[in-house]
Amino acid sequence: MKKIFKALAVLAATTAIGAGIGMAAGCSKGYDGVYYGDYHYTNEHGATYGMKVKVTVENNIIVKVEDVTKGAYTVVSEAMPDYGWDADSVKNWTDNESWLLQQYEGLAVSDVKAIKVNIKETGEPYSKDKNAGLNENGILITNSTQGSGRLLLAVQNALGENKEIGRIEKAN
Repeated sequence: MKKIFKALAVLAATTAIGAGIGMAAGCSKGYDGVYYGDYHYTNEHGATYGMKVKVTVENNIIVKVEDVTKGAYTVVSEAMPDYGWDADSVKNWTDNESWLLQQYEGLAVSDVKAIKVNIKETGEPYSKDKNAGLNENGILITNSTQGSGRLLLAVQNALGENKEIGRIEKAN
């Protein structure tokens, strides 16, 4: 009888250890493959800004990010000199978007998911003084913080993170 209880105890311990290892492995999501993400919002003037991306990941490392918006949203405003966005600003984004997409290459999925993008209640990313994480992580086109933020939010969405638009957390 002692031998049976001992055998059952060893079996139970082995099963518990095996289940624990299996649960630990299942809790952490491994990324390997192609993922699609989207981030968009409609501003107070009725224009829908956003981006759609294709993110290729190998062993939890981003190897490529592509802009696949193809006219679904406004990626960059036309020149609007009444508020400071002009033809040079548009050119700044279009000339540097490919560079920005390349900045994600080699970054770990967990690091990209951890970068905070602060947004207004409408979903529009705040300017660079309220989004220092973009610059600190090297994923900011100077003077194009909103577009850089939209891109990051689309990449994060591809990786399973969703930014809730309209939810404002108040300080206590």
